Amino acid sequence: MNYQKVILVGNVTKDAKRQTSKKGDIHFTTFSLAVSNGKDSTTYFPVVAFRKLGEVTAKYVAKGSQALVEGRIQLSGKGQLSIIADKVQFGARPKAVEKSE
Repeated sequence: MNYQKVILVGNVTKDAKRQTSKKGDIHFTTFSLAVSNGKDSTTYFPVVAFRKLGEVTAKYVAKGSQALVEGRIQLSGKGQLSIIADKVQFGARPKAVEKSE
């Protein structure tokens, strides 16, 4: 049996960006999450959310906001690690951040 699950809580480092695959058949949203490992250490994780979760994420995730991401690790053929989100919970947003709908 194989099983993989990652749960990360951190701050969004850039606004979520809605994208479409090269073939144009898959919509997804990307953003970066900074997770503190203690006083002086932070790890940055690229996160990808697909389909409906991607739509909602693009609408509510903004730079500086907090987020909890639940998902799995994916390693690309180029050796780049990313988190494929199964669930995103939105936390506090900075007061100055207002995304247009």
